[in-house]
Amino acid sequence: MTAPQQKRSQTGVVEDFANPPRLFVFVDGVLAPRIFHSLYRRYAESIELKGDEAILDFGCGSGGIAENLVRRVPNGSVTCVDVSPPMLAVAARRLRRYPNARCIVGRIEALDLSAASFDVVVIHNALHDIPEPERTATVVELARLLRPGGHLHFREPTDDKHGLRLGVYRELMHTAGLLELRGREEKVFPVGPMFDAVFAKTE
Repeated sequence: MTAPQQKRSQTGVVEDFANPPRLFVFVDGVLAPRIFHSLYRRYAESIELKGDEAILDFGCGSGGIAENLVRRVPNGSVTCVDVSPPMLAVAARRLRRYPNARCIVGRIEALDLSAASFDVVVIHNALHDIPEPERTATVVELARLLRPGGHLHFREPTDDKHGLRLGVYRELMHTAGLLELRGREEKVFPVGPMFDAVFAKTE
């Protein structure tokens, strides 16, 4: 298992995303996908797909987004990656009916996935939790995994108390050589303001 990703909260408590408390797994992994099912479904449906894409769901958590994506790619696949074994176990149970879905635990940079092996990368409410020193390497690796012409779909919080500023996200993507096709900041209940964008790998 790879080294845990940690982030210091405003209270000074270190949140270990690789080994979250059981209550967090239950709330975020079991209750949230049920309560916010329509939110996950709408976001997944906003991603344009033909049905044969290879999709990477980065920071998939309990698989709420992936479950809605895998149904739309009967001739494709969805690969879920997360650093948390407990959360990924929930995702694996949720996706067990789909032979074209797989779950992999670990940091994306350490998984040795093949370059240009995905048509679509999805990041939903995950990148802001990556420790600042690791963010650039993470996004560069995600860009490496995209095929030329592939798209990175991205929705992340921009509130200073829970998220990053819009300009920080854009700089990360541009540093990785990705071109912004569209982007807008919008309020999403219950998270608050979020940056919803699509970036492309042009070469």
